[in-house]
Amino acid sequence: MADSPINVLFSREYSKLKSAVNVLPLERFTVIACPVFDITAVEKNQQLQADFTQVLSSDYLIFTSQYAVIETIAYLKTLGISSAQLKAIKTCAVGPVVARQLAEHGLTVDLLPELYTAESLADLFPVVTGKRLKIFFPKGDRAARKLEHVLSEKGYNVVAPIIYKTELRSSLDRQSQALFNAKTVDCFAFTSPSSVMALTAILDSANNRKALKNSVICAIGTTTYQACLEAGLTVSIMPNEYTIEGLARAIDSFYLTANCH
Repeated sequence: MADSPINVLFSREYSKLKSAVNVLPLERFTVIACPVFDITAVEKNQQLQADFTQVLSSDYLIFTSQYAVIETIAYLKTLGISSAQLKAIKTCAVGPVVARQLAEHGLTVDLLPELYTAESLADLFPVVTGKRLKIFFPKGDRAARKLEHVLSEKGYNVVAPIIYKTELRSSLDRQSQALFNAKTVDCFAFTSPSSVMALTAILDSANNRKALKNSVICAIGTTTYQACLEAGLTVSIMPNEYTIEGLARAIDSFYLTANCH
């Protein structure tokens, strides 16, 4: 076992890493936040308002991001629509983190896939054979369009307004940059495809393309894994459960196994 703790950088702000800190023992790991993008609100124009006024006539609500939950509930409130009014609509979440975010607003999830991906969520919806059903799917500007395409092909009317933007950062915070400069990033955990895009762009612009060469690379799920491959990164760790906690458990297990050999 190493004399000093293993530096594990996660591409999220520290407030989102509580579950990772709880899983990874302090005597063996140092969990470090390395946020590489910011979530910002979109302009609340007439088109967005028109889209959101359709929510109460929808048959299903789909959320694939906790940011979508936060921004959607906040915007609906400004339109005079409370979360209590959404309870009659079947609510779907891509995973337990999103489900917990919905629970904070009193909303119970009706559909939750076993594999926490948008594709698995789409599989839960049968082909429409009768009346065309409406799905309200608020999302971020970088969300993949595959989910809405699959649902549209199955016969659903999908309303998918963009409720938040993901803005990639152009530089790292001081602590993270210092670790990269010192080549002491033992493990880097990517938590979204956007984080892969952002970090590789930052490192390229800093002429530091080899900064991740000796780091153990982790991907939180399949889409992030694919983004890593496209960026030329070799992924050593991907959890069975696509959550921060699942990723942390996979990291712990990886290093325990490595230390046994």
